[in-house]
Amino acid sequence: MHISEVCSIIEAVQILSALTKRVWTVDEVIHAVIRLRLPVYAAAPYDASIVSKRYVDDRLVVTDEPSVSAQYVTLLQAEIEELAYSPGPQVVTDRPAWRCGDKPYYSWDSIAAFRQGNHRVLAYWETEQGEWMGESNEYFFSKPVQVTAQSTFVVPRHTVAELAKDDVLRHAQLGEASSSERAQPAPLAQAPASAGNSANRSRVNKATPLGITKTQVLTAFSGLASIDLAKALANGKGLYSKDQAKVVSGTPGSRHAALWDPVILAAGFYEKYRAPRSKLNRMFMEHQFLAPWREKWNEVAEDLP
Repeated sequence: MHISEVCSIIEAVQILSALTKRVWTVDEVIHAVIRLRLPVYAAAPYDASIVSKRYVDDRLVVTDEPSVSAQYVTLLQAEIEELAYSPGPQVVTDRPAWRCGDKPYYSWDSIAAFRQGNHRVLAYWETEQGEWMGESNEYFFSKPVQVTAQSTFVVPRHTVAELAKDDVLRHAQLGEASSSERAQPAPLAQAPASAGNSANRSRVNKATPLGITKTQVLTAFSGLASIDLAKALANGKGLYSKDQAKVVSGTPGSRHAALWDPVILAAGFYEKYRAPRSKLNRMFMEHQFLAPWREKWNEVAEDLP
């Protein structure tokens, strides 16, 4: 199948559906792009011009570059999230997106190698640490470009390829997990529940778990605020919210772990520590153990100021 260097999101959905032999949606493409931190471009104004910015003898020199042009805008991870999740979003950028043949162009292999070399692959790829989507540090739009949710977006070919590759890998892993579950011996029959533990058992059988463990809290929330999170969790107080975030207390000797409500924690991080909503949204998308709370978080996030 021939894939153009860039294609519309609708075309990307059709190509992915054909490549993976299952039906994709636009929302699924967007969520996968965010989870994998892949580039998506927005259309630039037809009259957008490019300038070079260089420091010469400690002085910034800006030079018009009429021979260099760019049709698209590079969007960084936080900007993609802002456009996807925030009401009435708008981001402003001066970073062009370069295509094969353009002077500042970097291949996806180069981008992936740069990320690997900087040890920021899928761990916590931060915009302020220099999230790199292949943009140039020398060539920029002469005027900032406004991008809104109504702008025209395109998906580069390497992003489509990475989405297809990840989908095949994830479904292979799911298949292995299903085979492993089928290979497990049948559980021993349990005695009928007594009146004293029937309520507890019904709670455990709910679709949404009671909470997440301390290790999961540290995995998801570390780095969102300048606090000693492990120490704060050990205090056992109502963390980061008027509501109690700890939903189950641990027992001595770690026989039973304490559990925490991730939605209450996330709301508290937003209210007390001004954690960016885009980072909280991304956190719920990228950690599988937070999947049961994604819908609840989306509802709570809509009411946050």
